Amino acid sequence: MKGFKPVLVPKGVLPGPNKVCTGEAGSASQKQKVPTIMRTALAILVFSTTVASVLPTQAQTFDVASVRVNRFGDGSSSYPSLTNGRLTAKNATLRMILQTAYGLSALQINGPGWLDSDRYDLEAKSPPGVPDTEIMPMLQSLLKARFLLTTHRESREMPVYDLIVAKEGLKVSPFDPEHIPPTPPRNGASSMIIGPMTMSQLADHMTPAAGRTVLNKTGLEGRYFCALSYSPLAAEATGSAANPGPLDIFAAVQQQLGLKLEPAKEPLDILIVDHAERVPTEN
Repeated sequence: MKGFKPVLVPKGVLPGPNKVCTGEAGSASQKQKVPTIMRTALAILVFSTTVASVLPTQAQTFDVASVRVNRFGDGSSSYPSLTNGRLTAKNATLRMILQTAYGLSALQINGPGWLDSDRYDLEAKSPPGVPDTEIMPMLQSLLKARFLLTTHRESREMPVYDLIVAKEGLKVSPFDPEHIPPTPPRNGASSMIIGPMTMSQLADHMTPAAGRTVLNKTGLEGRYFCALSYSPLAAEATGSAANPGPLDIFAAVQQQLGLKLEPAKEPLDILIVDHAERVPTEN
C-alpha cells in the first residue's frame, strides 16, 4: 500500500503510551490525539462520579396526597391500605395511621390523648414503579409535612405475648386464592379476625384484645387464611357452667388456629410523639 511503511516491533517490546504504531504516515499531533481524548474522557467520568456521590438522593414522594379531618364520625374506620399504588384510610385515628407508617402496635406509640379521638381521611397516589417497600417511608414523610409531626424513639422492656405454634400443631393453612374457605360461624362471639394475612399481621390484630403487644415468634413465612372469633374477657365471664359462652382470645387462638399466646418480657421500640398539629395541611 503506497505511502504506508509498517513498523516492525521486536518481540516482547510494546510501544510507549504516547506512540502509535502507524509508521511515518502519522504526524506528531495525530500520535498525541488518542491519548488526549482518553485523558479527557477519563476526567469527565471521574467528575461525573464525584458529583453523583456528593449530591443527596431525593426521597420519593406521593404524586397526589390528601389528608383531611373526618367530621362525620361514622362508626366504621379503616387502617391505611395499599392497592395498586393507592394508599387510603377512612375515619382513621392518627394512632392508626402511625401504626401503619412505622410498623408498630398501638401500645408502642405514646402521645397526646387526641391520637385516639380525632379522625382523618387519607388518600395518596404513589408514582408508577415505586416498590411497596418505599410506601411506608413516604407515608412517614407525608405525616411530618402535613401534621408537622416530630417524634423520637426509646427502648423499654415491657410485658408482651409471644405468638407461637401450640404443641397440638397448627390448624390454619397457607392462603390459596383459588380455594378460599367459607366464613365460619361466630358462635356468639362479638369479635372476629378473618382473612389472608401474615403471622405478623395477625399478631398486630390481636394486640388490642390481648392488652399487650403481641410479637410473632412462630417462624412461619407467607400468608395464611385465619378466622378467629372471640369475645372480650368481661363478656366471657358472664357465661355459666352449662353455657360457658364464647371463647376469649387466649382460648380461641389455641383452639381455632393452633397457636398460643405465651407471656414474656421484651425490649420494645417505643415511638414518642413530641408534637403534632390536630388539623393537618390538607392539600
